[in-house]
Amino acid sequence: MTRSKPQPDATQLGSGLPTHPMWRHMPAVFLTVPCGLVFYEAATTLTEQGYASGTPISNAALYPRLLAGLLLALLALQVVSDVRSGPEAAGSEPAAAPDRPGQLLFAALGMVAYVLLLPVLGFLLATPIFVLAMLLALGDRDPVTLSALPLGLTLGCLAVFQGLFSVNLPRGLLGIAVNL
Repeated sequence: MTRSKPQPDATQLGSGLPTHPMWRHMPAVFLTVPCGLVFYEAATTLTEQGYASGTPISNAALYPRLLAGLLLALLALQVVSDVRSGPEAAGSEPAAAPDRPGQLLFAALGMVAYVLLLPVLGFLLATPIFVLAMLLALGDRDPVTLSALPLGLTLGCLAVFQGLFSVNLPRGLLGIAVNL
């Protein structure tokens, strides 16, 4: 008696990820959640703290709203492009990280946590923690990168937004801020 090899399920890739055409849109769906949270935080917490008022240059909530709006528009264009290309194109392009399917979910949840913790911890504490977590999640283990990039990115954003644009960044409950 010979055993036949089990036939692979038509809805699964070799990496265990679903291939149904709907799954092509999951990255866009995951990334809309942080965008929605940016708009929510700008309308509630940042408004209460006084960061969502003033001129376009001094309005700290304007820049995240503009970036979130741009990201939503680009996500919509990507979904429309995917839908127009048809389901036959779904398998023609390999996934970005087929061996780490939880990476996208972790990044989206990390962005949600960052947006939610920004009013609590403030920009100076939340940003390096977020950047460090993303670097670790993406597999970076170089000690120089893990120490220099979170601090450099935070100080660079601080210099641009506070020093150049005169935008007050969220201080958090502890009120930690650097005036440039």
